[in-house]
Amino acid sequence: MARRRPKGGFGKAAAPAGGAGLPPPVPHPTSPAAGHILLRRPMALPEPPIRLPPGVAIAPIEAANAGAVHKLMQRAYASGFGTVPANLLDWWEGLVTDSEFDRNLALVARAGDEVIGFCLCWTSSFVKDLVVDAGWRNRGVGSALLSTAIAALRARGAEELALKVDIYNGTAQRLYRSFGFGQD
Repeated sequence: MARRRPKGGFGKAAAPAGGAGLPPPVPHPTSPAAGHILLRRPMALPEPPIRLPPGVAIAPIEAANAGAVHKLMQRAYASGFGTVPANLLDWWEGLVTDSEFDRNLALVARAGDEVIGFCLCWTSSFVKDLVVDAGWRNRGVGSALLSTAIAALRARGAEELALKVDIYNGTAQRLYRSFGFGQD
């Protein structure tokens, strides 16, 4: 299974159709080649404070919660804004054997025993996945996961954080732009 991500530096992304602004809201196309925008964020910018909802905690992923994280990703990506291998073992093996995987950059948000969010960053300072359970969206879980990831990468000496976002995912684009991510 080939993974697409930049090696070394990150290339410039093409502006979305219709100019430099956000594309008009439309249903997500069924084509897997819908398009993405590459966003970058200098680490010199301060990350927003971490404000978790009461009863929510963030910790690195563990094998014991891999199944719950995988199910969360399947639900979150059912809308078409991402993909995850259907088989749990294929996903887990691909994740933990990737040369850019570090357990401390694979962050799980939990409310009690329930996995409600996940943020995966590669050691190259690239956000691979950020998903939040539908019932917990707009409550600060995604922001807290992203702030935690930024702090962890800054502590490692990263100078920039990059990610790709679907051109039709305006909600995610607004979150990332609120954190200082922008296009070149």
